[in-house]
Order: sequence, then C-alpha cells, then structure tokens
Amino acid sequence: VEKEKNFKSYQNIDDSIPQYFEMDSSQVNAFRATLGAKVMVHFYNQRKDIDESRALMLSLALEQNQQIIHWDDAKIEEEDFEKFPYIPPSEASFQALPEVVLEDKGLKKAIRELKETLYREEKLTLFRCLSPKMESKVDESEGDFRVRVQDVLDDKKEQEIEKLQQRYDKKEKTLLERERRAKERVEKESSDSTNSMIETGIAVLGALFGRTSPTKIGRAFKKGSTILKERGDMSRAEERLVAVQDDLDDLSQEFEDAIDTLNEKYSVDNCKIETFTIKPRKTDIDVELCAVVWRVS
Repeated sequence: VEKEKNFKSYQNIDDSIPQYFEMDSSQVNAFRATLGAKVMVHFYNQRKDIDESRALMLSLALEQNQQIIHWDDAKIEEEDFEKFPYIPPSEASFQALPEVVLEDKGLKKAIRELKETLYREEKLTLFRCLSPKMESKVDESEGDFRVRVQDVLDDKKEQEIEKLQQRYDKKEKTLLERERRAKERVEKESSDSTNSMIETGIAVLGALFGRTSPTKIGRAFKKGSTILKERGDMSRAEERLVAVQDDLDDLSQEFEDAIDTLNEKYSVDNCKIETFTIKPRKTDIDVELCAVVWRVS
C-alpha cells in the first residue's frame, strides 16, 4: 500500500514522551499524530456543599507545521488510549510530528498549557432561584430544578391557603347565620300574610251574604291594611335575604380570586431562574497522563 504523503517510517522522539498506538485492523498501519490527555478536574466549594470530580479524556489532532498547541480544539474521547499498545507495529508509517512537540521533553509545556486551558474553560454550571432561595445540585437539569422549586412553592402556597381558608370560614359562618335568620323572617312574614288574607276573605264573604256585622266588616278592612303592611314587611325580608345571599356569592368569588392570586404568586414560571458557575482551582486540575497517541489514518 502506498504510504501517505508526509508520512515517515521513523521519527526520533525523545524517550520522555509517552507514545501509544491505536490498533489497525486493516494492517496498513498508517498513523496520524494526536496528543492525548487523561485529566481529572476537581470542583470544590464548602459553602455550597460541592465536592465533584470530572474525568476527561482529550484528543488533539496535530499538524506537522503548527507552532502552538491549541488545546481549545481538543475533542472528548470515550476510549481510553492508555489501553492501546505502547510498542509500534514492526512496519508502519507516521505523520511527521511538529517541532513544538518534538522539543517538549516530557510534554511538560503541553501539560502546562493544558492546565491553563482547562482553568479558563472548565466549569460547573448550576441554577439558582432568589425567591425561594435555592440552588440546583450538581448535574441537576433546569427542568428537574424547576420541579423541586415548585414543590417548595406549593408547600408555601398551602400554608397561605390554610390561613386564608380560616379567615373566610369565619366570614362565611357569619353570613350563613344571617341567611338562616333572613329565611326564617321571610317564612314568618309569608305565613302571617297568608293567614291575614284568609281571615279578610272570610269576613268579606260573610258581609256579602249578610252573615257579618258592620263591626266585623270594619275589622276586615282594617285587616286589609294589615295585609298591605305585612306584604311590605315580607318584601323587605326577601330583600334582606337576597342581599345576604349576594354577600355569600361575593365572598365565594373573593375567595376564588384570592386563590388565583396565590397560584400566580407561587408559580415557578414567575420565579427568576439564573445560572452561575463554579470554577476549579489550578491546583485541582490533575493531568494524569499526556502522550503522543498515534491513530489510524
């Protein structure tokens, strides 16, 4: 198989630079150069009860003529390159390494630059709410955090509703007692008016058929005046009953409006959720291994 352009069979690489070789199932063994790094980044914040470690496996492609190592371009890898063989195949071709790597004994400069990059870029992103004062847990999604905030808000809302219910129960009890008395008054006035009408009717009929004395007829007309008065009393009693029932309806609507206000007040949708970050300390960035990793081209 024709060797790829700029690939060499041999490179003089300092023994202080670890090397690993990805296995090539095709046996072509043409390798491109990368830098691999195994890193452990630790995040610690005692006040926020954060003690979290994050393992990273990084792979950075190298170009022959590059003069600077740009760890910002590194990609996350799932496969552990340390499991690759550290002895090259007997016959292989390799992409030429840049001088910036060949001259970096032990890859100390690359490691130092990697730490600086991770210090700038690595962070834990968390969520917080100012009211109620809450912060998300590590790896808790915004959706899960909102659910937890809503649970706290629901507890506060239930406490408010309980107090509200007690106040409205007292008002309702007073109005229900007024309604009961008003109904009794209406029933009494209605009964009195009916009895008076019956008595007056009997007296008038007696007069028409000559069985009632003039005195009784006079009483009948007086009774008629009483009926008019009783009807007026009943009308006022009914008005008072209607007024009390209107007050009960208003109280019920007022209570429902108060509940709606509480639902709005204690909705997580009306809470300001913002993000904040926790950065690692430089001393908490541990580059466990940095090596030249030859990958199948």
